[in-house]
Amino acid sequence: MHGNLATSLRRSPRPDTMQAYDALPAEARRWLASAKLPWSARSVARLWALAWVEAGGNLAAVRARMDAAQARKLARDAAAVWGACYPVAPCAPAKLRPRKAPAMPFWQVLNRKEGMQHVT
Repeated sequence: MHGNLATSLRRSPRPDTMQAYDALPAEARRWLASAKLPWSARSVARLWALAWVEAGGNLAAVRARMDAAQARKLARDAAAVWGACYPVAPCAPAKLRPRKAPAMPFWQVLNRKEGMQHVT
């Protein structure tokens, strides 16, 4: 998958997608416009209706529930898309190689010219 389409959201093209989008409440359309995942209008309508009932019509609480649902979905998808430890830290720390002392200081290497000896 490419770009932001790497998600476990189901893909089921429907012929009435614009009608479903137009049927969403204005606030749900605003939320969908800034969503981080490619939600379908049908999914947003179902989730919005459930959040509306649970929040008792409080718009701020509905938005918070929608954001929480999206965060759960992103957390679930992150492991499949980017690996189990994303975004916290790499799973295995990188092994650092011991540094070797240079044969000569870097300024001597930079000032060195073919056929000329650097005087110290």
